[in-house]
Amino acid sequence: MESFLRPLRRVVSCITRSILDVRGGYHPSKKPHSVMIGDGSPVPLAGTGRLRLDFVHHYNVIEMPNQPGSWKVGTAAYFYALNDSDDREILTYHWHPDGRSPIRFPHLHLGSGAGRLRLDLAAAHCPTGRISIEEFLRLAIVDFRVEPLRQDWADVFAEAQQDFERWRTWS
Repeated sequence: MESFLRPLRRVVSCITRSILDVRGGYHPSKKPHSVMIGDGSPVPLAGTGRLRLDFVHHYNVIEMPNQPGSWKVGTAAYFYALNDSDDREILTYHWHPDGRSPIRFPHLHLGSGAGRLRLDLAAAHCPTGRISIEEFLRLAIVDFRVEPLRQDWADVFAEAQQDFERWRTWS
């Protein structure tokens, strides 16, 4: 769990002083656990855009196949959103392969915070590959001008992304 949470905490510390809240625990279970920022409400981000971050990541603690006694954290679902100052969704990346929704692939939503959209685009599930939190927050800093709280944010993101890519079970 610490190998999962440590880089996540470092990455999140680059854009907010809010802390991660682990819900559900550190043990294997049939139901996924979750980690979110604070109480799960969107948190304000520094920068001229007055954006807010909504972040929920569901995970499972799983025993490694062919390695009895070795455990890892696997992503079960994620919801990463940038909202405007009125908490209207600008863009959201979702992946929820085991949820109630028939949409099981990673996808992007564009919301009313993005401005006036075609109705079909506002309701669309635009396919994407799986997105890491590092990629999402890099997008917020580089393209949405969120002001990082740490000068070393790029190094922190690069190190966390490298660890993430080393341990993920999908390509």
